[in-house]
Amino acid sequence: MFNIDLKNKVTVITGASQGIGKAIAEVFAGAGSSLILLSRNKAKLEENAKKLKAKYHILDVSKSDDVEKIFSQIENIDILINNAGIHFTSPVENMDVRKWKELLDINLNGVMYCSKAAINNMMKNKKGRIINIASISGKVGDAYGSAYSASKFGVIGFTQSLAQEAAKYNITVNAVCPGWVETEMAEEILRDKEYARLHNMKIDELKKTSLEAVPIGRYIQPSEIAYLTLFLTSNYADAITGQSINIDGGVYMH
Repeated sequence: MFNIDLKNKVTVITGASQGIGKAIAEVFAGAGSSLILLSRNKAKLEENAKKLKAKYHILDVSKSDDVEKIFSQIENIDILINNAGIHFTSPVENMDVRKWKELLDINLNGVMYCSKAAINNMMKNKKGRIINIASISGKVGDAYGSAYSASKFGVIGFTQSLAQEAAKYNITVNAVCPGWVETEMAEEILRDKEYARLHNMKIDELKKTSLEAVPIGRYIQPSEIAYLTLFLTSNYADAITGQSINIDGGVYMH
């Protein structure tokens, strides 16, 4: 029987206050994993941690010293889910360099900081799983989303490199690449007047157009991302490493 049991496994999840991170926490709790939830959103993080009876730390993953401090307090890490991320829209000619740097610090540098802090622990134990939540925007660039695409292309490259380094320690490293997922972030993008203007659309056209681009005709649910992530952490996925797996309803097929 196909069964994934994470009892006696410790899972660390960044960006665990809402959206995909929250869904992953719920699914992993259901599989029996002990959870350590990380986010800079204190109120929502505390609410989720209380509901799931999980440990938590307030953490901005772009702060490397803070990442090292928090991870040094965790005795054992079996699974790391790098999910924290932000998004903004801008044409390159008007790019706010400070916002560009902030996004890369969170979406890309944060993945490296957390992986660096966790992998020594995993190497000592000669086992581990690292799952990076990337995006299909890390495979095909988005107009007016260059910062986000650049960060997610970087995450996929980092995933492949780390997978090769970690394989001899029985550690797998993979990326999950969602398309449009029904989350707070997606809702914000689709209600962004500037995003609509740049694409020569009205706000009410954005959602219709985005849905029309998805062959299955609907957005992905956060729980679907969570279950794919769960599979990749299981023994059934022992031979899967260095991969970036699309879960987008068929938008990009390659």
